[in-house]
Amino acid sequence: MKYTDILLDLDDTLIDTVENTRLTLIEIYDDYGLGNYFPSFDDFYAVYKANVTQLWTLYSSGKISKKTLQYERFVAPLTPVESISTEQALAMNDDFIARIMLKKTLIDGAKEFLDYLYPKYKIHILSNGFTEMQFKKITSAGLDGYFDKVILSDKVGVNKPHPDIFSFALNETGKTNKEVIMIGDNLHTDISGARNSNIDQIWFNPQNQHSSEFTPTYTITRLAEIENIL
Repeated sequence: MKYTDILLDLDDTLIDTVENTRLTLIEIYDDYGLGNYFPSFDDFYAVYKANVTQLWTLYSSGKISKKTLQYERFVAPLTPVESISTEQALAMNDDFIARIMLKKTLIDGAKEFLDYLYPKYKIHILSNGFTEMQFKKITSAGLDGYFDKVILSDKVGVNKPHPDIFSFALNETGKTNKEVIMIGDNLHTDISGARNSNIDQIWFNPQNQHSSEFTPTYTITRLAEIENIL
C-alpha cells in the first residue's frame, strides 16, 4: 500500500455536524422562546448560519480567536433583539455546546467507512474543532477506538489550512508526507491545506461542488467510494 496513515477530518466528514447543529438549534429556539423574536425557525437558522459560517472562516484563517468565535456565535445574531441580553445569549451558547456534544448523527456510511480503513491503516483525526467538544462528540457518536491520535488545532496553536498543523501531524505520526493521505470535506481547510503541504488528498464532496482552484488527488461523493481508492 502506498499510504500507511490517514489524516481524517471529523466534522461533516464523519459526524454530521450540520444536522446535529440544526437539531440542537431547534431545541434552543423552542426552549428559549426565540419564536417570539423571529418569524420562524428557518428565519433564525438562516441568520445563525450566515453568522457562524463567517466566524469559522475567520477562525480557520487565524483572524479571530476561539474566544471570539464562541462569544459571537449567539451574541451577533441576537444583538438586534433588545430584550435578550449579552449574558442570556452567552448562556444559550453554553447550553448549545452542552447539547450538541451529545448528538449522534453520523454522515451516511461513516461506521462502514471506518471499519474498512481500520484494519489497513492508522487513522488520525485532524480537526479545527475545540478540545472540550471533540472528544465528547467522538464518544457520543460511538466512534471511540478507531483513532490512533486525535490532533486538534487549538492544542497545536494553528488551524488547518496552515502548513504548521500538517507538519505537526507528520511529526506526531512519525510519517513522511508521502506516507499519509488527508480525507476531508472542506476544500480550503482540509484539501488545499494538505495539498500545500505536499500531502495527497481525498475530497469528500457529497454536493458534487466544482473546484476551480485545483484538482484534488481524489474526489468522492459517498464515503463508500473509498474502497475504490484505498
